Formats: sequence, C-alpha cells, structure tokens
Amino acid sequence: MVEKDKAKDELIDELGILRKRITELEALEAEREEIEKTLREREERYRAIVSAFDGLVYICSEDNRIEFMNEELIKRTGYDATGELCYRVLHDRDSICPWCVNERVLKGETVRWEVQSPKDNRWYYIVNTPIYNSDGTVSKQAMILDITDRKEMEEALERSAEEIKRFAYSVSHDLKSPAAAIYGLTKRLHERYGDSLDEKGRRYCGQILRASLHVGALIEKINAYIEAKEVPLKAEEIDLREILQIIKDEFSPRLTIRQITWLEPETIPEIKADKLSMLRVFRNFVDNALKYGGEGLSEISIGYQANDDFHIFSVSDNGEGIRGGDYEGLFAAFRRNDTSKAMEGAGLGLAIVSEIAERHKGRVWAEPGKDQGATFFVSVSKDL
Repeated sequence: MVEKDKAKDELIDELGILRKRITELEALEAEREEIEKTLREREERYRAIVSAFDGLVYICSEDNRIEFMNEELIKRTGYDATGELCYRVLHDRDSICPWCVNERVLKGETVRWEVQSPKDNRWYYIVNTPIYNSDGTVSKQAMILDITDRKEMEEALERSAEEIKRFAYSVSHDLKSPAAAIYGLTKRLHERYGDSLDEKGRRYCGQILRASLHVGALIEKINAYIEAKEVPLKAEEIDLREILQIIKDEFSPRLTIRQITWLEPETIPEIKADKLSMLRVFRNFVDNALKYGGEGLSEISIGYQANDDFHIFSVSDNGEGIRGGDYEGLFAAFRRNDTSKAMEGAGLGLAIVSEIAERHKGRVWAEPGKDQGATFFVSVSKDL
C-alpha cells in the first residue's frame, strides 16, 4: 500500500512538471508568434518605405549576389536579377567595380557617396548600409537617387557665379576711372570758375562732387564684397587690441565731436584670424553705430566672450536701434531698411561682415539692446 502511494505521488509530481513544461512551451510559442508578427509588420513597413522611395534599392550578399531589387530597379534593368552578380547586372562588368564600397559596409560602416556612372554618365547619390541577417551573415543595402539634374543646376550656378564675379570686377574697374575723373574735373571747375557761377551752378557742382564720391565709395564696397568672398584667408595670430586701437583712432574725430564714450573689455586674447577681415568687421560695426545711432548716441561698447568652439565679439551702442525690429534681414547684400534710407550707402557693409564670418567658420547676428540701441555679434571659430 505504501509503495502504491509512493508511486502515485511520483506520478502526480511528474504530471505537475509536465504541466509546467507545457505552460512554458505555450508561453514560448506565444512569444514566437509575437516575434513573427513584429517581423512581418517591420517587413511590411520596409516594403512600404521602399515602394515610396523615388529611387533604386537593392540588397546584395557578401559574395556580391543580388538578394532583392525594388520595382524601380527592376524597371531600369528590364528584369528581376535576384541571384545574379550585382556588378554584371548594374554596371556590365566582369569584375567588382573599382569604386565598390562593399568591404567597408560589410564591416558595419554606413557609406554615403556620389558617383557618375560610366554606363549612362548620370550622377547618383548612394547610401550603403549593412543588414545583419539571422544566420550571422551581413548583406549590403544600397539606396540610390538620381541627382543628375541637381548636379547640372549646381554647375550652372557655379558658371553663373563666376560670370557675375567677372562682370562685377569689370564694372568696378571700368567705373572707377570715370568716377575719379568726374570728381577731379568738377572740383577743378569749382575752384577755378566757382566765382563766375551763380548760386544754382555752385550747387550743381556740389551735387556732382558728392555723387562722384558716392560712386567711388560704392565701387570700393563692391570690390571689398568680392574680396571677402574670393580672396583666400590669411589666418594668423593677431592682437585684437591692436585692431581696436586702429579702429578707435580712425573714428576718433567723430567720437570726439559727438562726445561718444568708447568702452573695451579689460582682457581680449590673441586669436587666429585674418587681420584685414577683422578690421573690416569692426569698421563696419562701428560705422553703422555712428551712422544710425542718432543724436542720442553717447556710448559704443566692444564686448568679448568665448565658448569651447568660438571667440564671440560684439559692438553695442545706446542709440536709436533698428526700426521695425528687422534684425534678420540686415546682412543680405544691398538690403537697406527704413533706418538707412536717408543715409548714403550701398547696403553691402553688413553683407561683407557676413561673408567674413562664414569664411571664419562662424556667423554674424544682431539683437536689440536691453533698453535701447542694438548689439552686433560675430563669431570666429577657434579651429582655423
């Protein structure tokens, strides 16, 4: 009887273990079904993305055989080439293409590049990414976009920019001598025959002198703008205090007459930059403050701060500020706001500063003052 009870207990224990195992298997099956469902959903999303992609997509194995082609690529090649060597199907070659990046991708690297196909002479932008398979192998996915139209537009823009540059140089050169001649002859006329002219004649002479000076200044601005865009930077260690002293001396008569206080920070480090460019930056900022600050302008303050990547300089004033709050559009070429319409100028000064900042891997911007006036900032990369 005892043996029967013992056997019965053992059987019950085995049944319990069996039920537990069945429960575990059912849970594993449910987990497997959930994983398969997730994989199906991801595959459906992938195929939807590939179908919506306006380009060519293919996947190839480690031995360069095509595993998948999207419909666009099938249309381009004329048939589904799954299983065939990619370089034969896509490039009519008997060996791996010299520009092939499969080896890098199969090591886990994502590679983005542009290439002009020798097959049709069109330009393509390609993104190659690794795909890790469940069996431990790695495949390469290529997503290809035809960028021939973009390339042609870029080349056309480069040609146009070069033509505009040559035109600007030609115009500035051709205008400079006549402008100087007009100014010189009018000045001589005024000096020698001014007494013979009536009031209107003398007024006309004055207007011609001012207009010819304005033309000359405009030509100089155009040349400076072109130079800011085209002339190579000469990055060297420069003492900003020397730059600021030159600027202060240059504007000293105007500062003295208008009783404007000039403020500088106690410490400014030496920085690596183009000296002539930095002179132009501060000259334009200070000149703008003097031009547009109004009669209430009484202070111009130079500021300096820095972060891990940039030196940041500022020129602040307590004048009238920017009317209408148009701080973003100030740095476009030939852009002049309501504040500047009454002033002579070409609308190129701040555009020159913007070009200089960009070539120093920085940027330029402006902000309203806390109470009044405006502050102009320029950043210069520490990595030049």
